[in-house]
Amino acid sequence: MLSRLRPVLAALALAGASALPGQAQTPRVPAEFHLTAYVAGFERPMEVRQSGLRRRIDVASGAVVQTFVADRGRGALTVMTAAGRRRLAFVFPLAREDAMAPLPLDLAQFRDARLTRIGASNVAGRPCAVWRYAGWLGGSGTACATPEGLVLQLKPDGRKTPVFQVLSITFSRQDPKWFAPSPDFQVAAVPGAGGTTPPLPAG
Repeated sequence: MLSRLRPVLAALALAGASALPGQAQTPRVPAEFHLTAYVAGFERPMEVRQSGLRRRIDVASGAVVQTFVADRGRGALTVMTAAGRRRLAFVFPLAREDAMAPLPLDLAQFRDARLTRIGASNVAGRPCAVWRYAGWLGGSGTACATPEGLVLQLKPDGRKTPVFQVLSITFSRQDPKWFAPSPDFQVAAVPGAGGTTPPLPAG
């Protein structure tokens, strides 16, 4: 599952803090939120939490739940796996390239593409502007984004359904406990990979 999730992890690791093309570099996407999202290729919705420079995603497949916590402030990615009574957590370095986002949460990631506003819509109960993009990752399509730049839906040309769509979203402070393994996890750093410091304790 980890190999399938790497492109998604790269996107969710980005704490949207850059501006739209041509605008000043000021934070736009809210720093604290909780959302669920449909991502093409996954049987169940993903759950995403963000607090500042920390972002957590939970993915369930059958009886296995995998959790990925990207902490850009510490330069660490914690991967947690829960299956039955087994609880394991591994710490990896969060490489600079993991800030490159093939699956956006921030419209600013289209800064090298041509953007044209073509209408308005509503996704997950939130109003969003519909943008036509061209030249992003060599493709074109539409993206629906809130006034803050948070992408709620992405639909490349040639697809009948979106590859990414927010199902629910709440803007609220996230408890620090969500961004560290609970005490029942066995935590280990990956030798030789730079993951030498266990995650910060919750609280």
